[in-house]
Formats: sequence, structure tokens, C-alpha cells
Amino acid sequence: MRSDLLLACISGPLLAVFLLKGKARRLLAAVFGGMLIAFFAGAISGFLAELVRYDAMAAVLYISPAVEEGLKLILFLLFLFVCQLEDAALPDVAVGIGVGFAMMESIALQYTAGDIGAIALFARAFCSALIHVACALMLILAVRMVRRMALETLSGILGIYAVTVTVHALYNLLISAGGAGEILGYCLPAMLIAAWKLWPVIGKDDAR
Repeated sequence: MRSDLLLACISGPLLAVFLLKGKARRLLAAVFGGMLIAFFAGAISGFLAELVRYDAMAAVLYISPAVEEGLKLILFLLFLFVCQLEDAALPDVAVGIGVGFAMMESIALQYTAGDIGAIALFARAFCSALIHVACALMLILAVRMVRRMALETLSGILGIYAVTVTVHALYNLLISAGGAGEILGYCLPAMLIAAWKLWPVIGKDDAR
């Protein structure tokens, strides 16, 4: 991704971070951070793909998910320690990071799309936003483990990180397959977010 695209895209959120206060500033900071790590993720993934001589498909399946989810987790932990986030604020930051990441990735996709149709490009960009938000929401579990500082914290964080990488790689694989697999891939992040929203309701019903 070209650096001039990065500068053009982050100028607005960066200005808003300085002008706003409270929750709005935190949300815009998360969006800005998500856009920034998306740029670095593209650069790191490209470097690693060249280093190990992976083609584009192999890089998308094996390198990009690990790099992207790792940077999201690092940024999330940075927000946790710097902003002293409460549990109620974690979903807002997760959504901000996921949306910011997806915005930058969608801009890069549009820049390199060529002759792809507008509807197909919108569907790809929208579902890309959904998968990044879904994976960021799953990382909340890892962040909450850090608060506990229990013996199983490290293994739990690595386990959740592995799950998000696997889900992300599965999404990339499905949308690259075409046909029914592509449709299922586009539906996967929506199902994950729906499950996230329904989980508290199911938990309350079980408690009763």
C-alpha cells in the first residue's frame, strides 16, 4: 500500500482524536489505530511473503491472518494499559479497531481492484469489515484474561489468538474458493457477530 494513501486516509481521524473528548476520542483513536496497523500489516505480510517465496494465495492464507490478528491484539493491549479500559468499553474499542483496519484494507482493495464490479467490490469490502470486527470482538476474551493475571493467562491469550487467526484464514479461503464457498465465506462474519450479540441473551435465559 502506498504511503500517500495512508496519509490521505488517516488525516481526518487523527484530527478528530485531538478535537474530541471522552468516549468519542477513544473511539476515533481506535479507528485511527486500526487504520495505522492495517498499513503496517500489509507491509509486514508483503515482506514475509517475499522472504519465504509464497505466492499471493499462500500469503493470504498463512501469513496475512497471523500478522493482522497479532497487530490487532497488540493494539488492543496497548489501549488496555494506556487508557485503563473498563470491561464495558472493550467492545467499543474492538469495533473501532476492526472498522479502522477494514477501512484502510478496503481502500487498498479498491485501489488495486481494476475492473471489478461496484456491487462485488462493495460486498467484498463490507464483509471484510465484518470479519475484522468479528475477530476484534473475539480478542476481547484475551484482553479480559490479562486482567486476571492467572497462570493460564498466556496460554489462554495464545489460544484465542490462534482461534482468530484460524477464523480469518478460513474466511480468506472460502471467499477465494468461488461458488457456494464464497457465499458461505461472506456469511461467516455476519454469523459470528450475530452469535456475539445473542450470547448474553442466551446466558440470561440459562441463568433463569
